[in-house]
Amino acid sequence: MREKLAPWQRLGINLKLGLRARDETNWLPFTDLFGNNRARGRQLATKSKLFETRYPEVFAALPNARAASVEVLEMVIAHIHANHPKVIARPNHSGHPLEAAARLIPEDLLLLKPQQCVNINSTNQPDWLLVAGALCFPAHWILQEKLNKPLVDIHKPVPHYAEKLGAPVDRFFTTMKIGSISTRMNWSLQTGDALFTPIRCHQLDRPHNKKRDQIHVRVESQTFRKLPKTGQVLFTIRTHLAPVADWFDTKGAIQDLLDFLEGMTPEMRIYKGAAIYEARLKKILASPKKLR
Repeated sequence: MREKLAPWQRLGINLKLGLRARDETNWLPFTDLFGNNRARGRQLATKSKLFETRYPEVFAALPNARAASVEVLEMVIAHIHANHPKVIARPNHSGHPLEAAARLIPEDLLLLKPQQCVNINSTNQPDWLLVAGALCFPAHWILQEKLNKPLVDIHKPVPHYAEKLGAPVDRFFTTMKIGSISTRMNWSLQTGDALFTPIRCHQLDRPHNKKRDQIHVRVESQTFRKLPKTGQVLFTIRTHLAPVADWFDTKGAIQDLLDFLEGMTPEMRIYKGAAIYEARLKKILASPKKLR
């Protein structure tokens, strides 16, 4: 069942890690955040199609990620058997083990490996490089462009990441303890309900289009855990989508969303496409019955 508060009301807009602990039984949850019983099946079917038709765009792996990928596959199968016994967890794919693991669950899977910095001015803290990814549901980024790059470069398009989160995220990855699972959530807006969105598109349909479900909120439930055998970090992303229209009748939700968009820094407003969504949301508030 969907929470009464809209995602933006619950999560806010501050650029922060916002980490919480997650127990093993809830690592890869079966249910959808918004109570959509069809979401899991749709995501697994979409993944299968993308692997067949757009493979170079949704999968990439360096040779130094092979052992960790085998480890991930073993962990995913063991988790499903232990916590979702009614779900079939038998890989039917003989290719790369990370792909085989990703085909079993709705989550996207990314592997990061530490590399000691060679810059004499740097600290002893290593860089964490993206060495493999099964990324079928990218939130406006392209896997091949990020492969073998450190986190700060991966997040270069994100306003304020380097100064606010760069060092804390690297430190978190380095000091992460084996056995613990950390989780966080973030949200964004997008046009339509496409899951595969490597290119950011804020353009709404023409003004005469009165579809109430045009703007969607996209919530990513992310987890981080350090693999016990290889020491690489597994980053999982579960994507949840729902029309913003679902919260039209939630008291203050649309006005709060407008306030969040207006309160962003100029750089973040451009990055998020705030002005385009604001125009539509203000029309909804001004003429709710007409535009719904």
